[in-house]
Amino acid sequence: MIGFPPRYGATWSFENRSPAEQLIIFWLAVEKMGWQVSEVTPGSITAFTNFSLRSWNEQVSIRFMPEEVSLFSVSTGVQIFDLGRNRQNVKRLLKTVAAIAAETSPETLHAAYEERRQRIRPEGEAIHLTRSRRVVAGFMQVFMPVKGYFITPVLIVLNVFIFLLLTNKWLFPESSGWAPAQQVLERFGASFKPLTLFGEPWRLVTAAFLHADGLHLFFNMYAIMVCGIYLEPLLGRWRFLLVYLLCAVMASLTSLWWYDITPSLGASGAVFGLFGFILTLSLHHFLEPGERKALLTSIGLYILLSLSTIFLSTNFDHASHIGGLVAGMLLAQLLYAGLQKNASRGVMVRSTALATGLMLIIISAVYWLLPRDVNDYMAKRARLDENYILASGVYRTQSDEERMKWLKNYAIYYMDENLRIMDEIDRLSLGYDSRQQNKLLRKLYSTRKKIFTLNYQTLREGRNRYDRQIIEAVHELEQMHRELNY
Repeated sequence: MIGFPPRYGATWSFENRSPAEQLIIFWLAVEKMGWQVSEVTPGSITAFTNFSLRSWNEQVSIRFMPEEVSLFSVSTGVQIFDLGRNRQNVKRLLKTVAAIAAETSPETLHAAYEERRQRIRPEGEAIHLTRSRRVVAGFMQVFMPVKGYFITPVLIVLNVFIFLLLTNKWLFPESSGWAPAQQVLERFGASFKPLTLFGEPWRLVTAAFLHADGLHLFFNMYAIMVCGIYLEPLLGRWRFLLVYLLCAVMASLTSLWWYDITPSLGASGAVFGLFGFILTLSLHHFLEPGERKALLTSIGLYILLSLSTIFLSTNFDHASHIGGLVAGMLLAQLLYAGLQKNASRGVMVRSTALATGLMLIIISAVYWLLPRDVNDYMAKRARLDENYILASGVYRTQSDEERMKWLKNYAIYYMDENLRIMDEIDRLSLGYDSRQQNKLLRKLYSTRKKIFTLNYQTLREGRNRYDRQIIEAVHELEQMHRELNY
């Protein structure tokens, strides 16, 4: 692997071959290998490998220089390792080139060139997101701004700096060197509904620059780098930053719609927005067919696999991911006209203004329409927990008589009180996650009341006729405790 994304490069030189012959030899070699020819210009060939175990839609770029031919095989999408695929692509191509050069006469090459002449396009006509040159040639270059890769490293450095600051044990003893403490994250900008919606809306942005631990930071920074390499040269510095921030804010808002009392943080919502932007461009005929297919395969698969974990019990904020993804796809649609190769500056300005204005209207509308009964909800949840603990006092009684009295006058009463509070909670305007939890809480209190009632009847009757029902209810209760993290 050389640089990011994974790539392999080599050079080749011909003896006594004209530029046209060099071009057609490589063209025939690419076709013989079954690769998809994406673009041919007088000085270059761009092709894409097949999707298989041996190759994964890598982009192969061939550039014809005065003295030599330069070749690069570059992974597309979000791949971290190429497992030697790029090296093998180049080696197999050069082996095929050598065979064609040795076996094919100049007359046959000339005829093949004339047959394909109409398919040669002018230099610079097509749009490619995958670069043939290395932008990030090593670890330190990840953090170094260069032309076409300027805002991306600034975002990465800012995220890393904030993480190192919040994990510094001298400044924040409660944090570890691997992860900031939760109270530190909440204090310094995590999006938390009781704070964000009630006087601190800036948390919609700052949440995207905080990370829960080192792995969380690493994977998000790698994804930002990958997306930046693709998008920043296309969008330019300030449009790229604009897309990133708008996706981050929309992701935070979607998380607030979903969660009431769960803090949200991390750059993954903005990252999904960037991937959504690339995915939307790939769905259009904006890119060359080969690159469009390669990016759809790689990034589409990444998004599907990431979102599929919504059916598992994880700590991923899927609401944020979906919100960022939709925002990125919408922004790609709105900015599309200004991204065309022949788009005038006026079209670029108008499309950018339209995208910014519409997104700000959507963000403002969502912000003011979000469910806002969270403070009442938290107060009622505190009363529920207090009643639940008070009801557990029955287990500290000494005699059967005392236990019967406690069950009748306190334990069952507190569960009835909690069920009454649940009726009040059901009338509140709350997020989806809270509404789902409330269904489980109601079942929890009903089951707990059932256990108390059966225990009381057992003591009053002096018989163990309810033991089976009690055991089944206790097992249900334990399962609900696990689901609610009680």
